[in-house]
Amino acid sequence: MNTHSLFFKLFPPPKILVMRYAGLDISDDALRCIEYRHTAHGLVVETFDSQDLPAGLVDGGDIKDEKEFVRILTAFAAKNHLSRVKVSLPEEKAYLFQTDVPSVDFRSIASNIESKLDQNVPLSAPDALFQFDLMPRAVTGDLLRASVSVVPRTYVEHMMSILESAHLTPVAFEVVPKALVAAYVPPHAVGTHLIVHVMRKKTGLYIVSEGVVCFTSTIGWGSADLTAEGSRETLMGEIARVYSYWIGRNDVHGGISEVVVVGANGEECETFIRNHGGEAVSRTQLPNVWQNAFDIASYVPPITRSESFVYAVAVGLAL
Repeated sequence: MNTHSLFFKLFPPPKILVMRYAGLDISDDALRCIEYRHTAHGLVVETFDSQDLPAGLVDGGDIKDEKEFVRILTAFAAKNHLSRVKVSLPEEKAYLFQTDVPSVDFRSIASNIESKLDQNVPLSAPDALFQFDLMPRAVTGDLLRASVSVVPRTYVEHMMSILESAHLTPVAFEVVPKALVAAYVPPHAVGTHLIVHVMRKKTGLYIVSEGVVCFTSTIGWGSADLTAEGSRETLMGEIARVYSYWIGRNDVHGGISEVVVVGANGEECETFIRNHGGEAVSRTQLPNVWQNAFDIASYVPPITRSESFVYAVAVGLAL
């Protein structure tokens, strides 16, 4: 596979050039998909489905039994008539760093980042694929700084091979935090917030400022631990740690205005965090994951509000 074709798998061309596709979220827990249909009144949900995965089949994005995974994915794709898909990349497979850049010109920024990759991640430029966003100047103190997500080229190529074995055509890949941003953060959002993305065995903590992912961390606490005595304090301790890290950075201006909770048992987790978070999470909410898809006052999707939080990644991928 040549570099040019792989580049466009990770960095899709303008929307007008892209054919219809579904968002496919592959997590350690489950497969989830969303596909929209365009109507005269805007987008509507055409297809949605989820399929739990056997425990241990996928771990941190690593597929332990490829034959079994392809069998499950093939059946899931056939059931939902999936063909072209935009696919999630787990946060554990991505490196995130910030770097000052010389201008706002895309090519200049890309060249500058490429020259500094091996100083920031354990990958050389030929072995890496990266995306970047310019960080808000209100956060950087008016400096030009990019937030860069880097994934190993070999991982993306391997995932493409697996998807194609299941008769799926990947049109693009997106790291999970950016997919969540695509779902519910308005295009011109202001302020900085902490996303708490709860999964069955782990939780992602992502700091997002004006739609730009600025920090990510994954902890070994998940919704399966909700009922374990004392376990919720683990989550609160990690939230407090991330909060302290961010406001303590000398190169960051501005704090965290709110905590947003998505994922498994989202409502229960949000209530617990709001009631026990103290100053660090004085404002906590559950998002409208359809924010950037349609107006729920005009169109009610066939997914309950409670269910929508676990579909949030797929919702963003499908846009």
